[in-house]
Amino acid sequence: MTFSDTTLFALEVAREAADLVMGALTQPRAAKDIRLKGPTDLVTRADRDSERLITARILARFPDHALLAEEGTAQTGSARDGAPARWLVDPIDGTSNFAHGVPWFAISIALEQAGVVQCGVVAVPPLGEFFVGERGRGAYLIAGAGDSVKLAVSTVRDLEQALVATGLPSGSGRSKHITTIPPVMRKAQEVRIMGAAAAHLACVAAGRLEAFWEPDLNPWDVAAGILLVEEAGGRVSDLSGRPLRAPGGDVLATNAVLHGALLEAIGGGTTG
Repeated sequence: MTFSDTTLFALEVAREAADLVMGALTQPRAAKDIRLKGPTDLVTRADRDSERLITARILARFPDHALLAEEGTAQTGSARDGAPARWLVDPIDGTSNFAHGVPWFAISIALEQAGVVQCGVVAVPPLGEFFVGERGRGAYLIAGAGDSVKLAVSTVRDLEQALVATGLPSGSGRSKHITTIPPVMRKAQEVRIMGAAAAHLACVAAGRLEAFWEPDLNPWDVAAGILLVEEAGGRVSDLSGRPLRAPGGDVLATNAVLHGALLEAIGGGTTG
């Protein structure tokens, strides 16, 4: 696959950030400078360093672009007020895992124009994997420095054979969301809670998971991952089956054929 220059740039930056973060993974907890942003929401020095690297590279290349990143870096502007595009950046998705030394987290970089995500990269540094998507051109996996392999969602049609994943929101909706998990556990083969929405979405795109759902997600958590799922042939909606107006919020991503079954299991309404 020949990617656009912008996508290749995002991939290059994701590789740089992945190297930085992996260099800090095995540091002692004290060296990681772990802080609480909320009761269950952590941030580390590596989050801040990764964001600083990514955003500096973006703004050096595209100084007129808007930018929104999880740890507070922002370049004012939007499609509405004149910026030609906006970057959405999660420097480490799965910070709790990273802080504890658990090798399962992701880096997410996406570019949107006029509110539509055009390209995105989800890096899973512990696996050396980079999931890359372009609007209308497909989704691909690059393992290390290898060739790109086109992604396709799973063909599983029976929820009893499906491996699905969810996450635990950090806000007031956590308790309500937890009640949606047992009904899915009773119907699906297994349910996983692995703690990185971007990586979960990449796994749906790669056919490793049949579905992922979680409420109250941030745009930087899911912008690249949603594009990957859609370009790999999957379906993404809110938890009532309605199309998403923008990346984030309540998200259900599936291999498409199981979308209705998941909506029913989690208590969604519209399945069309």
